Amino acid sequence: MAREQIGHADAFSRREFLTSTGGALVGMSMLGTAGQAAAAKRHPQRGGSLNYGSSGDASGLDAHRHNTNHISTPLSVMYSGLTDLDQQGNIIPGLAESWESNKDLTAWVFRLRKGVLFHNGREVDAEAIKLNFERIKNPKTGGDWERGAIANVGSVEIIDRYTLRIKAVVPAVTIPANVMHYPTRMIAPDAFDTAAEHPVGTGPFKFVSWTRYSETHMVRFENYWETDAEGNNLPYLDAVIGKPKREPSIRLTALRTGQVHFINTMAQADITPFEENHSDDYQLWKWHTGGMFAVFNFRSGPFQDKRLRIAASHAIDRNAIHHAVFYGHGAMTDQPYPQGHQWHLEGIRSLEYDPERAKALLKEAKAIGTEVSLLCPATWVIGRETAQVVQDLWNSVGFKVEVNLLDIVPWRQARTKGTFSASIQGNTFRYDPDDFFGRNLYSKSQYAKILSGWQNARYDQLIDEAKRTLDPARRKALYTEGWNIANAELPFFFLHELTNTSAATKDLQGYEPGSAGALAYQGGGLRAAYIST
Repeated sequence: MAREQIGHADAFSRREFLTSTGGALVGMSMLGTAGQAAAAKRHPQRGGSLNYGSSGDASGLDAHRHNTNHISTPLSVMYSGLTDLDQQGNIIPGLAESWESNKDLTAWVFRLRKGVLFHNGREVDAEAIKLNFERIKNPKTGGDWERGAIANVGSVEIIDRYTLRIKAVVPAVTIPANVMHYPTRMIAPDAFDTAAEHPVGTGPFKFVSWTRYSETHMVRFENYWETDAEGNNLPYLDAVIGKPKREPSIRLTALRTGQVHFINTMAQADITPFEENHSDDYQLWKWHTGGMFAVFNFRSGPFQDKRLRIAASHAIDRNAIHHAVFYGHGAMTDQPYPQGHQWHLEGIRSLEYDPERAKALLKEAKAIGTEVSLLCPATWVIGRETAQVVQDLWNSVGFKVEVNLLDIVPWRQARTKGTFSASIQGNTFRYDPDDFFGRNLYSKSQYAKILSGWQNARYDQLIDEAKRTLDPARRKALYTEGWNIANAELPFFFLHELTNTSAATKDLQGYEPGSAGALAYQGGGLRAAYIST
């Protein structure tokens, strides 16, 4: 895409983002800052239940099988991983209090905190961690996304009760990011068999009940290990009641009518009017959460022909998506990381919007009228709106596009089986760049196999080298070369930055979203939130 076009972005995604964060990704309080500062000086109150109106819900209870998204899904606050996040998105100790690698990055030793308990009272020890990794990596129990996250975790050896050694499949600096609580969640081994009915984690809240897209009930885990700065046990809340609302208008109405205290995101069209009319009554936070892209299926269908992938890419008008779907919020982009972030790549080459060139390529390929099945989750509002825009753009140059909107479970099945021509896909923020460039596109990645199925030997070589490179500048150069290969071969065509806006009533105190919107992180988010009375 032409750099001039990418440069058109709203004030938040460029000027305000950079000046407020210095290029770091943080949850940013946009309104009510003085009130938040004053609240921070008051001692947090214990008790109370938080009603949380989430945009999404898990497709099942077993967190090794079903993606429990850490920026939206209520169930995510039940879990921990070996590593954790701070508010700025740095990888820090979690269940493991420290770790170190050998010189060639082939083995990592993790030392666990002593006395940490699962919700059923079993202690978290090296055996429990080993069993969790084995279960996630087992194709019969672990989901594609979950297995892909730890594809580079090879053998796990128990050194002693609280120490384990992870051997990497290939040398990698990325292991600490791979074993973070999103998506590598620890479940009590003696509860594996019942994880689909009653999950048992290690997080600040424990499971009571769940009815999908109706209510998730979790209560405070009284033996959670983490404390605040004064040594008081977290969390402060007695309970978190998840009340998922798929439609943004219903979610916002639930906030304004007092049905919920907090919503994690609102419709792009509602952000500016809500800021202008309700800033005195509610708290708002804006945050970068990842990116959106079109995936082309290399396993079957029309886009195995590169000319058709190029034509489809030339037919996409990012500016139309920017205004019709995002209402000018966020930024048009050709890569996963926003400007100002340390992993934003310079020197990227991607295709410009050129519908005439798209028509010419289809004519040259004798492919005018080619039928395209465009897959998208029905529950993802901006995804399906983007799919409709892409459908119109592709139809206008000569494709014949049908949008296939599916609920989460059949959508996952269709993606795994490859029964689509293209799909509209998004990703939450990846805290290490290998979690995007490796997991999404590396040919040996299980997750990459179900996205596009693209394979490129040179790209794989670059990712392998980046995994074992300690120098960030060198890693960045490797990812830049790799991403330019992807932009030429087009397994993906990047569309837009994903930004979200959270809102809460004034009586929710102590809460601030983590980097890229994490609901809970060490010392913050819902772990440190409380209801002020």
